[in-house]
Amino acid sequence: MQTPSTRFLIAASLLLGATALFAQRPEDKPLPPAPPVQAEFKFSLVPGVAPAGYTAVAGDEAYSIEKGCGYDLGTKQSTDTPWFFSVKVPEGNYRCTVTLGDPTGTSNTTIRTESGHINAVDIATASGQFVTRTFYANVRRPQLPPPPQNAPGGSIVHMFLAGEAGARQWDEKLTVEFNGRRPRVTRLAIMKDDTVPTIFTAGDSTVGDPRRGPGGNWPTQLCQFLKPEVAVCNSAEGGETSKSFVTGQRLDKVLSQMKPGDFFLIQFAHNDSKAQWPQTDTEPATTFKAYLGVYLAETKRHGGTLVLVTPMERRSNGDTVGPWARAMREFAAENKVPLIDQWAMSKEMWTALGPDVGTAFADQTHLSGYGGYLLAKNIVRGLKANVPGLAKFIVEDYRDMDPAHPEPPPEYLQQSPGPGGPSPRQPEPGTKN
Repeated sequence: MQTPSTRFLIAASLLLGATALFAQRPEDKPLPPAPPVQAEFKFSLVPGVAPAGYTAVAGDEAYSIEKGCGYDLGTKQSTDTPWFFSVKVPEGNYRCTVTLGDPTGTSNTTIRTESGHINAVDIATASGQFVTRTFYANVRRPQLPPPPQNAPGGSIVHMFLAGEAGARQWDEKLTVEFNGRRPRVTRLAIMKDDTVPTIFTAGDSTVGDPRRGPGGNWPTQLCQFLKPEVAVCNSAEGGETSKSFVTGQRLDKVLSQMKPGDFFLIQFAHNDSKAQWPQTDTEPATTFKAYLGVYLAETKRHGGTLVLVTPMERRSNGDTVGPWARAMREFAAENKVPLIDQWAMSKEMWTALGPDVGTAFADQTHLSGYGGYLLAKNIVRGLKANVPGLAKFIVEDYRDMDPAHPEPPPEYLQQSPGPGGPSPRQPEPGTKN
């Protein structure tokens, strides 16, 4: 006759045996970490013999996937027009070092990467003078590590807006744009460096990078104010909400690249507020806060730091997204999360612009390049005040801006944006803004 203790031992043995058997199934074994990928490229972009270790690229050598490098988007290095150079690389962060100057004349160069991220502005050299500049760029693909057999999930980010799949932030290459009054480059070196901290950003079309145009939203213009010790990966896209960013596996993409020491800045509300979008809208006091909790938990689990950015107010300067901004403030206070109150700063700024507020907007919601510049300055102001872990990456010569006294638009916003010409931001599907 079995005693209670005997029955317990038998049950425990069976349970352990079943667990061991279950753990041996291939689909239940943890995936091994991906091996590190090494990548380094050095290019000489002037006629003549290339220095040791550099690959010479002729002035008319166009990019192709097969070749893996070259001048892109139908351009070539010129004295007075923007041009693009692309290199096929694995996804990750890249340390880029450029040598600027011209042995026979002056130069003036503005540098952008991928979908218009502004890395350096108006770098001037005298005739025969050469200077180097270093910056970081992030390259990513929409694919995700596929889940194991029988596990839920997907293998690619869900895209529903026309044109996103072909955008430069998702392609197989790192693209650098050289702009300015006389852009001249002699050398370009690119080295993969995934040890550098990454600033991930998430949000909707008031945060995402532009398809075309010289300006962009605040993440697009943020890099110029940061030291070359940190990379920015803007994962925001038009139409997204705090809910759809999760269900569309965009959060999964961010988390697949996040490492301890990284930062995650999120700004939602403009589409969360749309009750006519029943599959993706949220309610400030309940579902919106619940999804903020998901971002916080997952960021902590991956060793990152979450930073909440309240949404900027629309051109009407009313209270259209105020309930979500206030919910963010409450969540930040309750959970001790750093917060940048962009909503309050934007309202102060739109009031200060007065009858000129339209210069900051492309329509009632979406920003012009000037509006994106002003918000980028607000974000840096918020980082200095509330996020010491990121404040240390702000460039030493940064000039602060009081939202009550907006700066005039910088000259680089008037530069040609390259192929396609300027294009106003189109309203998202279903909007009436």
